[in-house]
Amino acid sequence: MSISILVLVVVIALVVMVTRLYQADNSTVVSALSKIGISKTIAPVIPDTTIALEPAITDSTDSTNNAISETSTTTTTSTTTSTSTTVAPAAAGNDASCIRLAQCQFASLNEVDFSRLQLESIDFSAATLIYSNFTSANLSSSQFIRADLRRVNFSGADLSGVDFTAAVMIDTNLEGANLTGAIFCDVDLTTVTGTNEAQMAKIKKFKSKVNTYCP
Repeated sequence: MSISILVLVVVIALVVMVTRLYQADNSTVVSALSKIGISKTIAPVIPDTTIALEPAITDSTDSTNNAISETSTTTTTSTTTSTSTTVAPAAAGNDASCIRLAQCQFASLNEVDFSRLQLESIDFSAATLIYSNFTSANLSSSQFIRADLRRVNFSGADLSGVDFTAAVMIDTNLEGANLTGAIFCDVDLTTVTGTNEAQMAKIKKFKSKVNTYCP
């Protein structure tokens, strides 16, 4: 009786061992099982091809900066102020650039502000200067031959040696101007304003002592 039980235990142990070996996927086990008449196929191992995707990282600083640059525009306006002591600011339609060359013959310079400028020896012959302002300007030895000087303001200006031959000087203001040696040949002095006897005593009504007539 005890022998039968022992045999049964051995058989059960063998069955358990064979069952475990059968469940194991190993080439050595398969070879051993095949020797005792048990066939087993090893299931191919399929590699795990799952790719873990990392969450995209967004630079909040760059995004914020880009958003600001796309939606916000800053405009800076710089203002440059320049002051010239030789060229007067011209009114609309006038060209005062001729002052640089001292050649303003036939120029249209109406309503230009020449006040306090240094304009010695400038040729304004036949120029139109209606309502222009020469207050306190230095015009010594300049020429206004046949120029249109209607309502021009020469108050306080240095007009010494200036040639006004045949100029139109209706309502031209000469108050306080230095007229020493200024030539008013063929000019109707009754139409000018602001003059006094002391000023008029210093002017020339003719171009020279030899030539007593105006050209």
